Amino acid sequence: MSLAELSDAVPYWTEDMYPQRGGQDHLGLGSVVTDRILPRLSPGINVLTIHPRYWSFYAFVLSEFWKRDLPRTRAALRAWFRPLECIYSVACSLCNGPNHRGAPIGTRRLSPVVAAKPTGFDPQFHYMDSAMGGYGLYYATVMQTVGLVAPADRRLGVPVDTVTPEGQVVACAFRSVVADTEYYQSWIGRHDEAVPYEVVEEYGQHACFCRLRDPEATDRSILADAFLHLGNEEEARARRMTLRFMCELAAQSAGASIDEPSFRRLIYFGADYGNEDRPAPTFIPTDAVLSTARRWRLYQMREYFNASVNEMWRRLCYWGLKKDGHLIQSAEVSASLHSIDFMSFSADLGVDLPEAGLSAVSSYRELLDWVIEAGAVSGELDDRWDLNADLTEDRIIGWLNYGRGSTASGADRLAAAMTLITFVAARLWRDELALVSPADWFPVVHGGHERLGIQRFLSRLRDRETNGATVWDVAEWLTFDYVISQHERVAMAKLPTTGDTFRFRREANRLRFFPKGAQVGMNNSRFNALATFLFELGWSGYLYDEYHDLTPEGQQLRLDGDLSPTGKFDLEGV
Repeated sequence: MSLAELSDAVPYWTEDMYPQRGGQDHLGLGSVVTDRILPRLSPGINVLTIHPRYWSFYAFVLSEFWKRDLPRTRAALRAWFRPLECIYSVACSLCNGPNHRGAPIGTRRLSPVVAAKPTGFDPQFHYMDSAMGGYGLYYATVMQTVGLVAPADRRLGVPVDTVTPEGQVVACAFRSVVADTEYYQSWIGRHDEAVPYEVVEEYGQHACFCRLRDPEATDRSILADAFLHLGNEEEARARRMTLRFMCELAAQSAGASIDEPSFRRLIYFGADYGNEDRPAPTFIPTDAVLSTARRWRLYQMREYFNASVNEMWRRLCYWGLKKDGHLIQSAEVSASLHSIDFMSFSADLGVDLPEAGLSAVSSYRELLDWVIEAGAVSGELDDRWDLNADLTEDRIIGWLNYGRGSTASGADRLAAAMTLITFVAARLWRDELALVSPADWFPVVHGGHERLGIQRFLSRLRDRETNGATVWDVAEWLTFDYVISQHERVAMAKLPTTGDTFRFRREANRLRFFPKGAQVGMNNSRFNALATFLFELGWSGYLYDEYHDLTPEGQQLRLDGDLSPTGKFDLEGV
């Protein structure tokens, strides 16, 4: 063996200690949004807790369990719970109400059963794997947070989950809705017999989540009261603020259908695209919702920040795999960043570069100035940001086809990622913006060192720009500190629980790449859940529909920021 070969030798484990896994959120950036930012914006209303009536249904199921002389064990609760949820899901699937939107829990397995139109439905059908169904997977935690459910605690003499007094109020309201159905009167406890089709169908006509809008739905006002007022006061206030904000957005966008991309543009730019059939909808926050709108705008900025860093990670993964995953010197990784191609990227978007051009050796200040000019960046936190500027974050995301599994590793995509993260920097460049409203600044701060907070990024980027850093200098810093080091930190932390999710690993001063997918995408914004809440609680039309005017109650929430409590939760002395 030559001396060169000896100097190149690096120990390499030939046997895996952990199972190979695909994994998600490979830089840990998504968790900042899902675990820290969105829970402060809409606590208790998340991407998986979409239909408000499930809260009253689950309270009802627990209440019915505790009414009966059944063993107070997890097995007994599970044996009671699953047949009730299975039949409820079938009932909702059979509902043909005019306001029906979405699908019940367990639909994937239940759909063929329902489509077959049997004479009866087996309550013991294995509709999903989770022992406690949708309650255990999605709703238990948020119902506990609001104070409708008390979790099992043997120290308190509660061997399984139960409803609180407030939860009992909600359960009783749902019970009054279904009390006259044949299912409740004759079939609710008959878990070993097929429930007749007509019985389940009738049950759905009363109990389906979409029927919460019906005048007979006595649980609607009580659920609204719970969401607006129960639980931790700070969290209740945050829910009220966001629901009021959503009512304002619904009012201003009436006449235009809104989906998640539209929602992102409206909260970030204050506008969406129009077409020949309709003018472009706009959203100008009123003074009453300005603080909430600012928080949602900064949340969306965090999404763009995550997208840019994730795209650098994705590009590096595919670049390394093109080299067959062999050990690649760190110097070669750095050298690859010199190929950054602003010319192709800008040409594709039809945006003129500065007269002197832009390349890896340009000063970072030149890139920053180009973004400010092409994007019409005002540098103010609460200005309307121009969606129709020559270049915007939304246009870059569209060009990247972000989240749709592209395997391209071109230098033009690196240029796009660098431009996108520079937009984030340009919008927040001035230090004093953090003082405009410190209470609203948390989406910028969250992440810190472990999860790459924007505030920390800005501070270090400003220092580099002041010291004359080039575009390549910034790209190299981000690649090694924000992509390589961060991926290793996150993948290492996942080993004991998730398994081996590494896409590359450092060995001495080199990277070894592994042939796994490297798809990325933005987190769910909770728009669908919030839009469904507004609709099913009877405060507005469905935001996805062109006409989604506010109801009188929704208008009151929009103007006053609250609705009068029902008084049903005033339980002292009861």
